[in-house]
Amino acid sequence: MPILKIFTNVSKSQISGDFMKKIIPVLVDGVKKDADKFTCMLQTDCLVTIDGDSSLPAATASLESIGHLGPDQNIRIAELLSAVIHNELGVTPGRFVLTFYDLSPHNIAKKGTTVAVLER
Repeated sequence: MPILKIFTNVSKSQISGDFMKKIIPVLVDGVKKDADKFTCMLQTDCLVTIDGDSSLPAATASLESIGHLGPDQNIRIAELLSAVIHNELGVTPGRFVLTFYDLSPHNIAKKGTTVAVLER
């Protein structure tokens, strides 16, 4: 159940209404999990400073997943997400910071229990 959380200072009015439809296939390609497994959130109009500058478009994101993350995978995922963030939000790769969290199944819950229990 990968979860992508994006925070940006870009205004919601400047973002295409089909942003989620565009980013999910990128996540599928990078993380190698089915589209119906993803949760994606976009928080716009945030106060964001990167490299001491808050006047330019910027974004931060975190990607949490049970597996499918690691040194080689993260490079590919970073390239893919940086491209879509640049194309869709106008945030250059140098103003996009992405963190990765490889979680254990007992650290994510859905349907009132942990994924570890659901996978049994």
